[in-house]
Amino acid sequence: MKQEMAVGIVVILAMTVLGYFTIIMSGEIIDTHAYYPASIVFKDIEGLSKDDKVRVNGVLSGYVADTQLLDNKVVVTLKLFNHFTLYENYEIMIRNETALAGKYVSIDPGASVDEYGKQYAVVTTRDNLSGIAVSDPFTLLSRLIADNRGNVNSALKNIRDITDKINSGKGTLGKIINDATVHDQANGLIKELRDTIEDTREQAPITSFLRAALTAF
Repeated sequence: MKQEMAVGIVVILAMTVLGYFTIIMSGEIIDTHAYYPASIVFKDIEGLSKDDKVRVNGVLSGYVADTQLLDNKVVVTLKLFNHFTLYENYEIMIRNETALAGKYVSIDPGASVDEYGKQYAVVTTRDNLSGIAVSDPFTLLSRLIADNRGNVNSALKNIRDITDKINSGKGTLGKIINDATVHDQANGLIKELRDTIEDTREQAPITSFLRAALTAF
């Protein structure tokens, strides 16, 4: 009977330990934070979704609870657990976790006085705050190329024309690159420079001897 009880206790302890480490390793820890709501109005949320992180001055302070499209604008509801003072010069942005994927809400609470000495009042509400989104770099690059497609094509054509002229020996640069005489002269100049350096090395002991002798006198 005692052996059976001992085995049962060991099994229960093993299951408890296994369950604990399973929860820890999977990240499903019981959330003990006390949340309060906030709502932000964006023109575009650039793919922000529920449960994305909210950071205040870079510190994790909450999560995205919901997103709704209302009157051609997007209202994002947040659940925050860190309390902070918000000033009129606050800035709320949707940023990229990485260059490839992931979004989060970045909150800069602002300050009572900026670097120019201008004073700002405290914002007491947490409803319908104003926010902006920052597009990911690949989207910005594709839009830039699309908006300037004509200029890009023109620049590529100019580069192609220049390389064609160089390859065919036209222009000053083309003649320099393709003219064998210039190549031979460059080789000759390098050879003369190398010979000069060798002569200098050979004359170095004689020069040192003469300098020592003159110094003695």
